[in-house]
Amino acid sequence: MMRGRGGADDLQEWVASAVAYEAVPGCLVGGCERDGRQGWGLCDIHTRRLKAEGMQVVEEGWLDRQSPHLMVHQFSLAPLEPLVRAEVLFALAARDERGQRLDPTAVRQSVRVLARHQVPSIAVFALGGLPRRAAANVEALLRETFRVVAAAFDRFRGVDPASQPMLDLAELGARGKRGKPTARSGDLDISMIRQVWLREILVAWISEAKPTTAEVRRAHRAVQTAARALDTRPGGGLQVASLAFADMNAVVAGFEHLVKTDGQPMGAKHKSNLLSMWFKVLDWGRLTERLTGMGGGFARHPSHVIRRPDPNEDEIGKAIPESVIAQLDDHTGLLGAGIRHGRMTDEQVAAMAVAVYELLRDTGRRPYEIAQLDLDCLERDGEDWQLRWDNGKGLRNGRRLPILAETVATIHTWQEVRATVELPSGSQGFLFPPAGEFGQVRHLESDQISPIIRAFADAVPVLLAEEFGPDGQRLPFDRSLIFPYAFRHSYCQRHADEGVPIDVLRELMDHRSTDTTAGYYKVSLKRKREAVKVAARHAFDRAGRDQKACSGATYQAQSVAVPFGRCREPSNVKAGGRACVIRFQCAGCKFFAPDPTHLPAMEEQIAMMRIDRETALAMEVDEFVLRNFDDNIEAMEKVATTARDKLAALPEEERAELLEATEVLRIVRAQQAGTAVDLGMPRLPGRGQATA
Repeated sequence: MMRGRGGADDLQEWVASAVAYEAVPGCLVGGCERDGRQGWGLCDIHTRRLKAEGMQVVEEGWLDRQSPHLMVHQFSLAPLEPLVRAEVLFALAARDERGQRLDPTAVRQSVRVLARHQVPSIAVFALGGLPRRAAANVEALLRETFRVVAAAFDRFRGVDPASQPMLDLAELGARGKRGKPTARSGDLDISMIRQVWLREILVAWISEAKPTTAEVRRAHRAVQTAARALDTRPGGGLQVASLAFADMNAVVAGFEHLVKTDGQPMGAKHKSNLLSMWFKVLDWGRLTERLTGMGGGFARHPSHVIRRPDPNEDEIGKAIPESVIAQLDDHTGLLGAGIRHGRMTDEQVAAMAVAVYELLRDTGRRPYEIAQLDLDCLERDGEDWQLRWDNGKGLRNGRRLPILAETVATIHTWQEVRATVELPSGSQGFLFPPAGEFGQVRHLESDQISPIIRAFADAVPVLLAEEFGPDGQRLPFDRSLIFPYAFRHSYCQRHADEGVPIDVLRELMDHRSTDTTAGYYKVSLKRKREAVKVAARHAFDRAGRDQKACSGATYQAQSVAVPFGRCREPSNVKAGGRACVIRFQCAGCKFFAPDPTHLPAMEEQIAMMRIDRETALAMEVDEFVLRNFDDNIEAMEKVATTARDKLAALPEEERAELLEATEVLRIVRAQQAGTAVDLGMPRLPGRGQATA
């Protein structure tokens, strides 16, 4: 401030005549924007560094290795050797080109590690020569830097990737599961593949066809299987020109005997998929003319298929029994306990876990279809509701599924909780948010659902199976059978057991073919045996007298199935039911053995006979025809009345057991007749009515 000078004109004159101070020299460290001190020529920060290293004179080499004063978003490569600077810069540029995130803090710490150990060149220095770092992001960045530089150096030297023991999937251009180039090396060991031509075809297929990493791993397993099979052949399959049809037979046999990595048997479907992948890679090699010297006999033949064993009826389906689901429903308060999911609170995670579980249970959609539901996935259909979802497996989007009123309430409840969640960017349009902020997928993923269901199943104190032990107590249920996809099987099996027509269930499941749906209409052998055993205990004759109790097997062996019961006439049993002289008039025969499980069919038959009698009456038939109708109706009504009375007289628990056996045997009989009983969409115990 100028004292005693108040005029504006005087101020302007002073400014015009004033001489500025000389500029303070900047710090001698390149890029440092701080002012240097007299004497040293360094800023205060670099002066402290110089003194900490015990130096009295500023040396040119020391200056070249000093990084300037950095803000939190900056890093410097100055502390590194000149060649290492170029290598790190190359790796960072490659990372940026792939669209990966750059963390300046991790880069600064990585530079510090490399500088401290005076790494002369990343291309020739072993990563194992560096001590282990504490920060995981620093470890990952250094591993990636060494990998990228080493791969580039190999390309510069003309090294063939097929000659290396490990394959770097990122360098070969494999894609991640979302279609973008993978950022992970995913090293695959190909050292066990002795056939050079096989290694070359596999590497060329990866680098040119750009498959996903999952496809690459299947192809790697398939090629390894083929290589092991060829190792046993004369010549070991080393020469392409010598391969013949017998060699391909040996390869296919190798796939038939595959086992899982844990030594357990591998499913036929998995083997078939691997065999298809083997032929896919081989056919690609032929089409690209890389196998021009290969004989025509070494190719796929219609006989080269994986034979699928006949299914064991006791093991049909992977549905969770309804009794087990009911036990799970009693403990939904345990859902989400101990699960961390992004920035969500424990209460928010629990609410999301309940919604996911109930949607899996009540809709039968695949886990990833639940995970990627839109926020506005509900639609009105008159008075009812529908769920809008995408069938990613069948590539059919915008599907509609009628859902229960309780399921609608579940979605609405979660939507209210979701409104309080701090959502990751880009996930605003999805019903369930992902766990992380920086993932490529902006909705919940199926592999984030599995831990929720697994933890829930393990947390339920007691889960009892439907089977009983030798002591008459119910056995514990195998909790490993509870996983997200199993609820889809349960949904389908629930509808099939209730007799929903197969074409309706095919539409609900969105199956392309009824052949897929038909598998759920099979009642397991165990359930059949139990139902027959119960029916045998309650069999009676036409006079209403109880038959002598026998086992289910004896009941079937000493009788033959007839309409509405079984026949015990010896000659007819011996002839398999084809030696009866009064066919279709069983109610008047002393060898007829009905049981209450046929009561619904009896009542339906009585109604049909009444209709037929009225039709015959209108036709003015002779009196004996009408009399025959009346006698048959009277006899069948007598049997049905006896069945109703016996059912009503049973204790409640025994009556419930017999009614359950009736439902099982109705399904079996409908299957044997080539029909399905239409009972409409089923409801679950304690849940709301279906809307369609």
